[in-house]
Amino acid sequence: MRGSKVGLADLKRLKKDLQAEQERAALAQRVAALKKTAPAPDSDPADDMAAFRRTMKSVQPIKQAARVEHKPAAQPAPALRRANALGETPSRADAGVSDGGEITHLLSEGGTAFVRGDAAPDTARNLRRGQWRAGAELDLHGLRVEQARHALLSFLDECLEHGIRCVRVVHGKGYGSQGLEPVLKDKARTWLVQKNDVLAFSEAPEREGGAGALLVLLRQSEGTRK
Repeated sequence: MRGSKVGLADLKRLKKDLQAEQERAALAQRVAALKKTAPAPDSDPADDMAAFRRTMKSVQPIKQAARVEHKPAAQPAPALRRANALGETPSRADAGVSDGGEITHLLSEGGTAFVRGDAAPDTARNLRRGQWRAGAELDLHGLRVEQARHALLSFLDECLEHGIRCVRVVHGKGYGSQGLEPVLKDKARTWLVQKNDVLAFSEAPEREGGAGALLVLLRQSEGTRK
């Protein structure tokens, strides 16, 4: 019986020693794992730079491929910006047409009509009688002289492009102008005379504007002739 008690005590002590050994081994493994993941101690910046230079010796620069540089569009000049804001986009339509010049000798019907030399003499009279029906109309009311000139010449070019032969231009009678002078009335006639595509014009009949409007006959382009 005594021998059995001694043997049991030894077995318990052995088991305890074995558990302690296992705990020490597990602790050692955790410490080793922590050492692997721990950050390296601060190194000397000079050593880091030297190592970087040694590494860069074997690096070759990449050749840059040709590329297009997109620069923002230049801003227009102040005068051009003002013209655009007013709808006065510069155009070839204005080329060769001035505001001045005496045209009284070119007019007929008491200064109310004009017929170009290569048109029939009674063209203006037939215009007023309604031989050609107006296919488009332009109202110049409220425009300054430079605005009205550009608007009229661009309008005529567009009508020519679309094959419109007869148009009505409303310039007003000048009652709203300074000094009640019909500025646009005279200017419109001056511009039309200088436009070679204008064959004739005549003051409109009363039902179509009278002294405040013109009926204009345009030259028929080759593409629109039947």
